[in-house]
Amino acid sequence: MQGYAQKLPSSVDQETNVNPVDLIGVISEMFNKKGPARNDIIIPGVRNLSLLPIVGYGPANGFVIGTAISATNLLGNQKNTQLSSALLSISLTTKKQVLLCARSDIYLPGNSWYIPGDVRLLFFAQPTYGLGIYGLNSTLNFNIDGTDLSNSVLEQPMRFNYIRFYETALKEIFPHWYAGLGINIDDHFEIQDQLLKLDTPNQMITANYFYSTKYGFNPLHYSTNGLLFRVIQDSRDNPINSYKGIYASLGFRVNEKIFGGSQNSTMLYAEWRNYIPLQKNKPGLVLAFWTWGQFVTSGNVPYLALPSIGWDTYGRSGRGYVQGRFRGTNMVYGESEFRMPISRNGLFGAVAFINATTASNPNTGQTLFNSLAPGYGLGFRIKMNMKDRTNICIDYGRGLGSHGIYFNIQETF
Repeated sequence: MQGYAQKLPSSVDQETNVNPVDLIGVISEMFNKKGPARNDIIIPGVRNLSLLPIVGYGPANGFVIGTAISATNLLGNQKNTQLSSALLSISLTTKKQVLLCARSDIYLPGNSWYIPGDVRLLFFAQPTYGLGIYGLNSTLNFNIDGTDLSNSVLEQPMRFNYIRFYETALKEIFPHWYAGLGINIDDHFEIQDQLLKLDTPNQMITANYFYSTKYGFNPLHYSTNGLLFRVIQDSRDNPINSYKGIYASLGFRVNEKIFGGSQNSTMLYAEWRNYIPLQKNKPGLVLAFWTWGQFVTSGNVPYLALPSIGWDTYGRSGRGYVQGRFRGTNMVYGESEFRMPISRNGLFGAVAFINATTASNPNTGQTLFNSLAPGYGLGFRIKMNMKDRTNICIDYGRGLGSHGIYFNIQETF
């Protein structure tokens, strides 16, 4: 496995004669805190922490207040060990949401084991819009078979609580290659369909209720629990903010009632990322690509556990649309991002991105690539911690009939 030796910034400094700067150093200087000059050298065994108060706005959350901690640590020799990272956050929102999240990527010494994790407890509120790609109110709707997509899709507000527990242990079998087994638990409970009306003359049937009753789920509570068999290839130079390398993942998930799930089913996951450096003396000038697909290969999966934008590990897919805007029994997502430094000292940067989503709906016969939902936008970056390349990210994205501002710590992908 390629180590993260942080030698590139030093060569850049020699060419530009500009010392690298990050927000931690700027704040320390503002408060006249004297200490050794900051540098970008990673010391094995020493944790690098970035604490970020969360004050922002998101399309799915409204106004948000909370805190996030990004932590990194090099657990072995930098020549053969990847940088381990964790992102912990707790947030409260004006939509009466409470979000507790812990995501991690742990690389043991020598990259002998890779242990990714995604644990969440959400007391959540979010609208849903049914399955497939419909309701894009724009003359730019891209639809291959010619059917009309201009009809509006009713926003269906929901409240639910959600527990996600994903933990996987993967053994390195070849350089850059890992294989292993994980536990995946998705539990949606206390589900409230706020538009659902069954006992009135003017009945209102929601997408969650229709899907759940049709496929034999309790619309108020369902679980999807199983084992994930996974193979990963990872040659990135840094999992926090990659300047070069490839990340690829293939997973097959087996959900069974014996694990406490509602029904038996199987799912296939595939993901690919590629980071292409564009100029040797500007390591932050990168063209990045991200593609993932999720597919229900047998059985039935509960409505809220179906593939959906914004529900990836770090909740970053689908910029330009609200989280959960598109959902399907199968889904493919693609994104490309151009990243560039703005200031010579590395403190400020910018990105431009485009993305597209396609999803299937078995009830209407819509299949993958029958329709696409495109998005695009621009972003601003502030270097929070130069040691692990942690950035504060502020993005503005637009979709068809939709837009939003997104605040995050660490890169989108």
